[in-house]
Amino acid sequence: MNLQKAIDDLFSTQREEWPQMNEAINRLEQVRERSFLWGDDFKIRVQFNPSRIVSAAARVDSEMISRRPCFLCAGNRPPHQKGIPFLDKYIVLCNPFPILRNHLTIPLLSHVPQRLGRKTGEMLMLAEQLPDYVIFYNGPACGASAPDHFHLQAGLKMPELLQGDNELRSCMMIESESRQEAEELFGDVYHYLQRRQPDAEEPMLNLIAFTQDNRYHLHLFPRRAHRPRQYNEAGAKQLLISPGALDMAGLIITVREEDFNKLGKHDIEDIYAQVSLPVI
Repeated sequence: MNLQKAIDDLFSTQREEWPQMNEAINRLEQVRERSFLWGDDFKIRVQFNPSRIVSAAARVDSEMISRRPCFLCAGNRPPHQKGIPFLDKYIVLCNPFPILRNHLTIPLLSHVPQRLGRKTGEMLMLAEQLPDYVIFYNGPACGASAPDHFHLQAGLKMPELLQGDNELRSCMMIESESRQEAEELFGDVYHYLQRRQPDAEEPMLNLIAFTQDNRYHLHLFPRRAHRPRQYNEAGAKQLLISPGALDMAGLIITVREEDFNKLGKHDIEDIYAQVSLPVI
């Protein structure tokens, strides 16, 4: 099966059969964006996407998680939402609150916590079968709005998402012609981060996987904070920004118009300084 073709067909069918999905894609085509440049090499795109407030404002504490049904489990998903099996253990779904074109959510069929463990190889397998996409993972305290159910996400590539390390935030980059070698190198980095955060069940991180020029790429963003202090400020000082993998790479999502309008270069630098973990 050509997975990319099957996904294109899935989006076409879902737009016809699921009104919410069609409306969400139409809204994405109308989002407002601004860009900021640092030198010649690094660009941040800021997107105003009010539908993402569901994720940005999500409470992810254990009490709240225990009180709500898991929206990634089959019995709780919208009746119109259809999917494509992957590896007989995942289901590829159209995300009804998209940030990217062809935004996908890819949950495990089983309800297990959001822990990356040894699933990096499966991310790379997805990236291999979806050469036009980035595959990304948000850790349980690093942007995941469903920390109780393991899931990946994916969407069509854009240049801002392929950027590596720079002076604003840490990015540990792995590149190899071999999927196995890329996975093994990631394991070394993962164990290093575990030593940096020994009390955590999983080191705080975001991860992006993609293929380019017949090589596998992993961009790992080590984290030291879930959200910046501005998230919990009041009044004009508040910025309701909850960084995940896409934000760390270079696509910052704002869910309120006032945040989109007032966010400046200094704010972006400050947010990255707070949430990114220096590795040297």
